[in-house]
Amino acid sequence: MRPSIFLRTLIGVSLLFCMLRGAVGSPVPNAMGTSKTDREQITETLLDYIVGTANGEPARLQKAFHPDFKLYAVNDAKELLVRSGAQYIADIKPGEKNSRIGRILSIDVENDVATAKAEILIPNFRIYTDYFMLVKYQNNWKIVQKSYTWKEIPKHKNKVLFVTSNQHTYGNTTINTANHFQEIVIAYDVFIKNGYTVDFVSPTGGAIPLGYIETSDKTQKEYLYNAEFMHRLKSTLSPSMINPGDYQAIYYSGGGSAMFGIAEHSNIQAIAGKIYEQGGVISAICHGTAGIANLKNKEGAFIVANKKITGFPDMFEDTQAEYYKTFPFSIDKQITKNGGSFVYEKSWASQFYVADGNIITGQDPSATASVAQKVIDTLKGKSQ
Repeated sequence: MRPSIFLRTLIGVSLLFCMLRGAVGSPVPNAMGTSKTDREQITETLLDYIVGTANGEPARLQKAFHPDFKLYAVNDAKELLVRSGAQYIADIKPGEKNSRIGRILSIDVENDVATAKAEILIPNFRIYTDYFMLVKYQNNWKIVQKSYTWKEIPKHKNKVLFVTSNQHTYGNTTINTANHFQEIVIAYDVFIKNGYTVDFVSPTGGAIPLGYIETSDKTQKEYLYNAEFMHRLKSTLSPSMINPGDYQAIYYSGGGSAMFGIAEHSNIQAIAGKIYEQGGVISAICHGTAGIANLKNKEGAFIVANKKITGFPDMFEDTQAEYYKTFPFSIDKQITKNGGSFVYEKSWASQFYVADGNIITGQDPSATASVAQKVIDTLKGKSQ
């Protein structure tokens, strides 16, 4: 967690995101005179499709589609459905908005051809996965083909919400900080392999800074070079897109970024409070515990009161350093102030965690997998 550790990793992440964004082909100037990469142009084209369909804007669909656009899909009767762009656009009534929520999952560019994948959620109905073929001509990217498949939204969802931060620096300083990559991917891996779906949320949505990356770790390396996974961290959901009723648990990942923008974010706090109120599990790792330090239940009491809680203790911080002085509060002191019993091991990487009812917290990165597994075990115990 110390600045000397993570400054090196932030450089690597910046380079990685540059690779994922990919300045393929000739950049196109935008209205501000700056250049857009092919990936940014493709993103705009896909958003024209996603937003145009959701908001009833046929003109945006016409902008996104090549004139010879074709839709290929298998309908409910298992017959091949082929539709033209004109037929597709004709179904979109101007100004007629719907409840579709879309997000781009991946983009793969090779010269003047690209493929992309998006997820379209229709609440209380289905989740669609759209697959696109795009081509670039006359310096514009157009969708030439789309196919899709779908699945019913499960009635009993196994979903966990990961809380991350958009904060790039310690307070208003120029000292870089980040979300802890290990604390994200190790927990994510445990949940996914146990059949859970994971969504990512951050205060403003969109890209989050990443650090503390160890490419010598097999799991971290696997996800670091997984373009679809990394795109999800680049396009985290905003709180307004979250329905707390969809989630059985919430997990606050750590890193220095977790000290900022989370504990005081009323919408994120409301989401967590609702999940807890409906019997869900609240969990956090390391500096992520800052996110629950001031969290209250529906009666207005701190949820940490009379609970054993752990997190990154001041013992492991350089309390005289400039970065630490930007913290809005000390995690262990704030937990204690709000009636909790802050406990921790004096040795680093001890895999120490505590579970007290529906609150599960881990001391440092070494406890990440244990926290995730304990969340799963707790949820299973509740369902039996």
